[in-house]
Amino acid sequence: MINIFFLLILFSSLLGRIKFPGINIGIHYLLLPAFSFGIISLSTKNIPEILRKHRIILISISLLYLWMWLSSFMSQFPNTAILYSIKYTTYFILFFAFLVLTFRNIKASYLTFYYRCILYLLQVIAAFGFLEALFPNHWIFELLKFPSYYPQIGSIMQNPNQFGVIVAIGLCLSLILEKQNNISKLELYISEFVFLISLALSASRNAWLVLIFGMFLLLIYKIISIRKMIFIMSLWLLCIVSIPVSTYRIGLGDSKIFPLINLFVTNTNEIELPSPVGTALSRFSLWQAAIIETIKRPITGIGVGVFAEHIGVKVFGVKGYHAHNIFLNVLVEQGVIGLLLFTNFLVRVASYLKYTNPVTIIPIMMFLASQMPDFFAEDYTFTTIEFYFLAAAINSQKDFVIESKPQTIYNVQKTRN
Repeated sequence: MINIFFLLILFSSLLGRIKFPGINIGIHYLLLPAFSFGIISLSTKNIPEILRKHRIILISISLLYLWMWLSSFMSQFPNTAILYSIKYTTYFILFFAFLVLTFRNIKASYLTFYYRCILYLLQVIAAFGFLEALFPNHWIFELLKFPSYYPQIGSIMQNPNQFGVIVAIGLCLSLILEKQNNISKLELYISEFVFLISLALSASRNAWLVLIFGMFLLLIYKIISIRKMIFIMSLWLLCIVSIPVSTYRIGLGDSKIFPLINLFVTNTNEIELPSPVGTALSRFSLWQAAIIETIKRPITGIGVGVFAEHIGVKVFGVKGYHAHNIFLNVLVEQGVIGLLLFTNFLVRVASYLKYTNPVTIIPIMMFLASQMPDFFAEDYTFTTIEFYFLAAAINSQKDFVIESKPQTIYNVQKTRN
């Protein structure tokens, strides 16, 4: 039953656009905590031990959330900040549920099931990306996805950047699972095909940088060889120069060598493509705005969600633009104290990573790297998967401690003698 709740959490994270009838609230805001409590309720006997073993990490994240609420009440826009605090508290419940889940099912067979489920979910998201490329006005996207960025492909996620990053992580995850004999070669080949093309369709340069970073991590951890890395990167580059929107995003749309944009539509004026240079420079405007607001309220910040709802609007004229850097976003919205508490939580998590498996540490590092030029907390699928890997990494220390005590073997032999 607990595994069913896990699958329901993954499914619910995709329902960001569906509202409860008569209530202007996303269905996932109620389903995610409900299914999380389902996992917690089935593991109550383990909770005292979890609280004891992970009290430091739980105190760290609790302080972070407590300050988030306090800074929201002190915000100039308390209604906005409190609303976002309620939204983000969902993640706290979700994180604890995953901590319980991975603590209870620490055996490799259970963890492999969860990683495979996440991989299959990412493949489904990538498949929806193919559907969007072929039928951008299909009813499923009207139901599930956020405003279209076509011809950039965002699948059923909030934005092409989140989509691109998540499929880049999926590609690396599939390589790790195949290396550890948790998926077959056929599953790996399917993943490589689906994720590489989807990565190019997203036309997300953030995702492309994250993929390069992930490939080097795989090389460092000896998951792939240099030859394999060169092969994958070559296929990826071939996809980029073969798909018009990605060709345009690297500044080759008007090139005589790669005039593929002309094959994309009969009249290129019918579709507005964002300027490759403009979208990169726009981040500097957001960073500058965030710094200005931080100077005004350096201690408490402006409140969670306020930047996207009120400050980013002044820069671009529409809502939804965060500070486009996870640390800067925390700083401007929760002040210096919030940033210190957030950094403390990351340091506590990092203390566990030295014991963990590449299947958790590599995705976590890719998740964090992707949010240096962006901020993805509003995408529940993205953050749900991210929090699972964090919880799995924290519990992996228990694996290490149990399996790495050579002195115990020595003591047993000594006792027998």
